[in-house]
Formats: sequence, structure tokens, C-alpha cells
Amino acid sequence: MYSLDKQEELRAEHPDILWVFNERNGGFAYGMNRGLAIASGDYLIITNPDVKLLTNIDGAISYLESCPEVGAVGPQILDPNGIIQDSTREFMLPWNFIKRQMKRLWHSADIIYDEKKDYNAIQTCDWVIGAFIIFPRVVYQTTCGLDEKFFLYVEDMDFCFRIQLMGKKVVYYPLMKIQYKGDRKSTKSLIHSLSTFNKYSLFHILSYLRFLWKYYCKVNFKEKRH
Repeated sequence: MYSLDKQEELRAEHPDILWVFNERNGGFAYGMNRGLAIASGDYLIITNPDVKLLTNIDGAISYLESCPEVGAVGPQILDPNGIIQDSTREFMLPWNFIKRQMKRLWHSADIIYDEKKDYNAIQTCDWVIGAFIIFPRVVYQTTCGLDEKFFLYVEDMDFCFRIQLMGKKVVYYPLMKIQYKGDRKSTKSLIHSLSTFNKYSLFHILSYLRFLWKYYCKVNFKEKRH
């Protein structure tokens, strides 16, 4: 948490930015929602602070304007070495989750590509990761933003799911590109050792179980989605 002196310093250095300083760390969704609540404009963005834009966002905005059936778009994500990240994914139902983790462990890899996808093509998808998502204001107004009961992880999948409950599509839009490399703290330890576990792994598992309970255990998942 920033001290009062540091807050004033940031405001003075960047007067064109509207700052929100939270009194507590309520998690990723909590922080994003505090920013969304005071944001202006017809289109809003949630993003990680270490994201670097490689292209402008004009194309994505134009795409949203011309496709009212689309509720959110996510960019192509490249790491600092230019390697495309697997940022467009299927909803992680139990069998998909297990399959993904087994691939991750078997190949000792943090990127799990879907062989059926062309990562350079615009396409609808189940969800895009929350490192960078653009969506119309009406989506925020309808969903009320991210679900703050997810302290860390899965809030992006939940957000995309609720967008589709609105009858809108989620689209992977690779013509917009960002540079970002997630630290994957929740899975990195498991890749190297099945016996290693950390608090981020626990956050991830608890968030995933919450997602299942919210949509799959309480209500049939396919009925809820359609």
C-alpha cells in the first residue's frame, strides 16, 4: 500500500491519470472494480500493470463498434521473446482442467497450445485471460464488473462466462497485440515438483472450485451457458 506522501507524489507526477488508492488488498477483481467504477468512456479496459501495448487499440474499438453482438475482445499476447501465449481458452470444466494440467506436467511447459486453434486468426472463444480485455460500457453496467469473491485467478473466466450469459460473444482479436508474460506462480511450482505447493496454487484451486460451484454444481453448466 502506498503511503500518503507517495500517493501525492504519483498524483503530481501524473496529473492526467485518475488515481484510486485502496485501503486494503481485496484482490485483483476488487482493485479492477474500483477503477472501473470511476472510469469514463464508452469502452473500458481491465489490464495488468506490467502490460506493454505493441499496437494501438483503435482496431479493437472499431471491431466492437461494428459487431454489437460482441461483448469483449482480448488481444494476442506475446512474451518479451515474441512467443505467442495461449491466452484464448475453453472453459475449464473438470475434465478440461485435468487434461490441461496433465499436459503442463508432462511437457514441463507453462504454455499449452490448442492444436485446433490458429492463434493469428480472429475467432470467438470461451474466455480470454484478464491481462487485457476491452469491453463496452454496457457490459460493465450489466455484469457490475468482476466478481470480487474471486480473490485471485479465474475472475477473468467468470467475467467472460457472464458476458455470454448476456447473449454476447467473447472474441480473440490478434490484430491487437500486447507484450505480457504471466509469472504463473500458481502452476510453476507444480510443473517442477508435484510435492511443491504455495499460496498461489491454493488461491487458484479455491477460485476454480468456486467457479464450478457457481455454475456447474448448482446449475447444469450447459443449460446455464445457453
